[in-house]
Order: sequence, then C-alpha cells, then structure tokens
Amino acid sequence: MIGIAASDYVLGREQRPLAEWADEQQLSTSRLQALVDNGVANLHRARGETLLGLGVAAVQRLLDREDVDPASIDALVVCQTSPCNTLPMPFTLAGSLRSALRLQRAWTFSVAQQQCVSELHALRVLQALFARRTRWQRALVVGVDTILREDLRAIGDAGVHSDGASALLVTRDAPCRLLAVETYNDARSVEGIRADGSYEANDNYLWSLVSVVRRLARSARVQPLEFQQVLPHNVNLPSWLQAMDTLRIPRERLFTRNFARIGHVFGSDAAINLADSGALVRRGPQLVFASGIGGAFGALALALQE
Repeated sequence: MIGIAASDYVLGREQRPLAEWADEQQLSTSRLQALVDNGVANLHRARGETLLGLGVAAVQRLLDREDVDPASIDALVVCQTSPCNTLPMPFTLAGSLRSALRLQRAWTFSVAQQQCVSELHALRVLQALFARRTRWQRALVVGVDTILREDLRAIGDAGVHSDGASALLVTRDAPCRLLAVETYNDARSVEGIRADGSYEANDNYLWSLVSVVRRLARSARVQPLEFQQVLPHNVNLPSWLQAMDTLRIPRERLFTRNFARIGHVFGSDAAINLADSGALVRRGPQLVFASGIGGAFGALALALQE
C-alpha cells in the first residue's frame, strides 16, 4: 500500500494584499467584498519565475529536507491545471523537470486534463502502478501553475489564484497510508471559463462535493464524522462551511488558514494544505478534497498507521 511520506511547496515571490491587487485591477467594491467573504486576503504572483524554476525549487526543497537521492525516484508525475502553461512541442514540463532534477531512472508522465483534481488522479494512477511494479519504492507528484493574464486571476467571486508549485513524496508503506481515492466528472457540457473571462456557475457544486465525500468515506470504511481534519481546495469558504454542516463534521475540523494566507494555488492546494496542516503526522483519518472547472471533483482519505 502506498502513502504520502512528505509534502512541500514554493509560491510566487511577490505577495500582494487582496485590496491592493483589486485596486490595481479596478475591481468594484462589491466584488472585493465578495472575495473577502469567500476567505481571500492575499495572493502570490510569480515575477520572473518560470514554470520549470518553480517546479525544480519545490522538488529540491522536498528532496533536501527528506534527504532523498534523486536517483532513487522510480516515477515522476507532473500535473498542470491551465492549458496555457503547456510548453510548446517538442518540449514537455515533465521531461524538462526530469532532466533538471537528474531523475535518471524515473518513469515520467503527466496528468493534466482533470483541472485542479489532476494530482488526486495522479495518486490513483500511482496506486495501480505500484501494485504492478513491485520493486518501486518512491515517486514524486509535482504540480506547477501560474496565471498568465491578471484578469483571469479572480475565480469569479469565489477565490483568487496564486502562482506556485508543489511536490508530494509518495512511497511504498509510508506511515501515512492512502486509504481511498474517489473522483467524479459531471457529465453535463459546460463552458467553464466564458469568452469574457467569467466563470460559469455550477448549480450542482455543493451536492457533488458532499456526494464525493460520502462515497470516499464508504470506500475508506469510515464515517464522515471520523475525519479528524478536512483539507479543502482554498476556494469558496461559505460553501465549505455549508458542506461541513451537511456532512455533520464539526466546522472547527476544516483547515481554513490558507484561504486568506495563500489563496488557491490550482491543483497544488492539496499538497500545500498537507504540508501546512500537520495531517501527515496526525492521528485519525484525514480528508483531502479538490474540484476543478468543468465539473471535476476528487477526494482522498489518509491515515497514520499506528
């Protein structure tokens, strides 16, 4: 059984208070207040930092802290949310990271079509690969994304994107084991981001969120109330509070600190919240959730083995 041994991340070096950025973008007072109500206070922007540079920095921090030899990594999975961040052929970010980090024997591929849920899908793929390749011991899941147009940084009124990169160290028999992963894609056709840059609302958002969590709990053989901590994607705080009430999980178990401190770092929210919450060394089942534009949802359950 695989688990997550460690998590780390880097953010764009420029930190901006939301109010300053909103003034710069000429957002209305009502729009600013809506973002504040959804938990936003700060954002991070890359200034002169490349996708490759951010990815290398996140992985190197993790490998150095955990004292892991790059040559011991069996697989590298790179996840991106925005298609705007795809490198022109014949280059790939996955290949560039493999070369820059000297991961000589890492089996390398990407998962990039599940929006902010891509990292959870990557873990699901690694579950199958580790079961098949019994000699594998270590893998990396890396998320890297930046916003290329400032008018797309705000996610409607629900949150704000920050630029950054994250890395998960996945190992066989890690103390914090992966109990279950559940994903769901809404079959309805949606625009996602409209031509004017606005985000299409999803009327089934709350119900889909709650349904995926309930299905995850069944797969992990726990009751929702048993989750000792809930690590959300850092968007739409009021909906998360409503979801906690619907699932009958005490609100104080929702990890909310990064809504204001960091904002939404695309698919890296899961790794960032794992790094900051102490979930990897905390007793009891832990819930991690992500959703993406176009009706993509995912959740995973982790537990520290006694």
